[in-house]
Amino acid sequence: MNLLKSALPFLLAFVLPLLLLYAWWGGFAAVEITPAVRGPYTYVYLEQTGDYSKLPDLEVKAEQALRAQGIALGTPITVLLSNPDTVIVTQRRARVGYEVAPETRVAPPLAIATIPSRPVLEVRVQAGRALAPGRAYAALDEYLQAQGRGIAMPTVEHYQPAPTRYHMGVFTVEMER
Repeated sequence: MNLLKSALPFLLAFVLPLLLLYAWWGGFAAVEITPAVRGPYTYVYLEQTGDYSKLPDLEVKAEQALRAQGIALGTPITVLLSNPDTVIVTQRRARVGYEVAPETRVAPPLAIATIPSRPVLEVRVQAGRALAPGRAYAALDEYLQAQGRGIAMPTVEHYQPAPTRYHMGVFTVEMER
C-alpha cells in the first residue's frame, strides 16, 4: 500500500499524460485492412535513395518545387520502392510528391509517373502522421505473416490531413494484391 501511495503522484504526473497523448495521436486506434481497387494516380515527385526518415524533408522540397513551377498541389503521395526489411538504409529508394492532373507537365528536378488502377490491400488508420506508418505497416505485416506472406513493394502511402488541428488525419497504405 505504501508503494502505491508513493507511486501514485508519478503515475498521475507522467505516465497518465503520456498514455493520454498516445491515445490522442491514435496509438490505440483500430487499423483496418480491406481488399480494394485503387488508382489510377498521376503524381509529380522527387526521388530519394537513402534513409526513409528523411522523406518528410523531401516532401517539403517537392512542394516547394511544385509551387515554383506553378503546379497545383493534390493529395500527398509516397511510393516506397524498397523493403526496409531486405534493403540496407543507404540503398532504399522512394518517391515523394503530390497527385496532379494527368496532363500536367513538369521540369527537372521534378518527374511525373502514373500508377494504374489495380487490386490492393488497403490499410487505414486514423492517427498522427508520425505514428500512423508504424501502426499501419505493423498491422499489414502481422496480417500477411498469418497467411505465410510478407510485405511486397512497392507500397503507396497517402495521408489525408484532419479537418481541424484537434483531430488526427487518416493514413493509408496500399500494397498490390
